[in-house]
Amino acid sequence: MKNTIKIYAAYMPKFNAYCVSDKQVSDVIATGKIPEILLKDEVYSSLGEILTNAPVVGFLMGRESGYYSIDYNYAKSIAQSGVKLRLLTYENTAKQMMGLKGLILPGGAFPSPDYFYEDGIEEYKPNSRYEAYQTAIITARQYNIPILGICAGAQIIACILGGRLLRDVKQHTNIMHKSQLHIAHWVFILPGTPLSNMFHAKSIMTNSRHREAVKSNLPEGLELYAVAEDGIPEAWGSVAKKILCIQWHPEDFAAEGHKEMQEIYNWLAKQIVNQ
Repeated sequence: MKNTIKIYAAYMPKFNAYCVSDKQVSDVIATGKIPEILLKDEVYSSLGEILTNAPVVGFLMGRESGYYSIDYNYAKSIAQSGVKLRLLTYENTAKQMMGLKGLILPGGAFPSPDYFYEDGIEEYKPNSRYEAYQTAIITARQYNIPILGICAGAQIIACILGGRLLRDVKQHTNIMHKSQLHIAHWVFILPGTPLSNMFHAKSIMTNSRHREAVKSNLPEGLELYAVAEDGIPEAWGSVAKKILCIQWHPEDFAAEGHKEMQEIYNWLAKQIVNQ
């Protein structure tokens, strides 16, 4: 990209993530340029395979005590799909996306707008992280960039396209959807969906770390791909819009070598190749 300064994310064991500090980012912004945050080639070599002319995919970073971050499992799963990563911050997000061929929106805990919900209990306080997600989705849709949403990223995609959220899923079910267990509950995959082509199974066991959940009446243009035992949506998307949304965290399995969970991240690379 033009008018950019490259920054390389470094692994921080205490977070089990690749990080750049707020100061590194702010120092670049102070020069009037855009930070281009990358992983070094030797990091890719340790995580996956660098493909010749690999497409560049954007990943909107998380936050860890004064650092922008990408968890190790995300980085490994994405690297294993054969794409290269550009890591995005919350300032000038659209400009950072120039030239991207795909977008990944990860999970995270941060406030969402009141109109996402029907109860109106909490007052939304604007925050840079949500605003960056919104900008990234709008920009990706404008340029027909395929989007993979995980957990909170999946929920925001659904809501920006017209869906709504249950604020606290535990009030609607006896299944534990917010759990630290590696295996939390069953997910049932609907036949004939892109997800069924990845897993070739009617049901799988997944982790689950979400307090909120997308309501089952998805907006027009999004198709339900999978549900939990209680009917809570677990995956949805659109072939035409090049969107795949997953409520659980497949990177935790893919980083351990689970081939079918890895296919979720491979989906984005395949969408780019087929453009």
